[in-house]
Amino acid sequence: MTAARRTETMLDACGHLAVWPGLYAGGCVLFIESLTGGPFRWRPVAIAGFLTTGTYLLDRLGPWPSMPDRADLASTPERVRFLRRRVPHSRVLASAVLLASFALSLAEGVFAAALVPLAVLGMIGYAHPPGAWRLKDRLLLKNAVVAASMTAMAVVLVAFPGWPRFGATVQWAPLALAAAALFMHVMAGAMLCDLDDADSDARHGTRTLPNTIGAEKTWWCAEALTAAAGALTLLGVACGLVSPGLGVAIAGLPLAAVILLRAAGPMRTRDLVDVLYPIAVAAALLLAGWPAATGSSSTDAVFRALEESADVGPVPPEHEPRDSE
Repeated sequence: MTAARRTETMLDACGHLAVWPGLYAGGCVLFIESLTGGPFRWRPVAIAGFLTTGTYLLDRLGPWPSMPDRADLASTPERVRFLRRRVPHSRVLASAVLLASFALSLAEGVFAAALVPLAVLGMIGYAHPPGAWRLKDRLLLKNAVVAASMTAMAVVLVAFPGWPRFGATVQWAPLALAAAALFMHVMAGAMLCDLDDADSDARHGTRTLPNTIGAEKTWWCAEALTAAAGALTLLGVACGLVSPGLGVAIAGLPLAAVILLRAAGPMRTRDLVDVLYPIAVAAALLLAGWPAATGSSSTDAVFRALEESADVGPVPPEHEPRDSE
């Protein structure tokens, strides 16, 4: 097996094992951390990554031994075969990742720890309910539930680290702005993730934006939502809630990533969406010099220079006119 083929196989395995959704969740936490002005904390990022990977992996395997979901079998047969051939090891891995998330969350307090059982129960209710009616099959509602869940997880991990400090240091205006912008980002990404399974979803009764209005209009909707999230972030800059350098970078780069992904026209978009969003967020934070401990923001320095050039300031003493004697 060539090195290129081994790399491709490893990347495919990461996709099947839900590593990329975990990476995406870490990017969501970074987004909230940065816009609320807090310091970088690695534990919330790790908790979100492990929790999302474990929950998605358990969803793909099914919360209990059963036949695979017919829609999944039709849309992603390679993933279903990969995971089924590795049972029970893949199920043990999902449990281990969830336990790691829970162990880390204990240091963050009761609210963070509650996320783990809530995520598993939410996944069962969303995709594996006892009856035939599933949120996963409902147009736009399926995307909104994913966006709301991811946003709520990031907000809890960043803003409410523990009891009895609940809400003690929360800056509500930046938090509300960051949560609304993140919801739109995740909603847009969830729409794009449905592109891969449009035909099989339609055959199995799952209504999505791509199999309702088509792929082209789905891209437009995702770009519009991402642009709206960026505009909201820039509104935070105008209101003094977000620093200019950070606001401009984190508003522009995720939108640029979506536009470039559309221009590339990949055969499958799901894994690329999961990877490109956290990369865009991380690149924006590095460009803006966040966290503050790393030094001054290069983009903030540009804004300061523009402000200084526009401000003439007082006349130097040596150029002040003197009274005639």
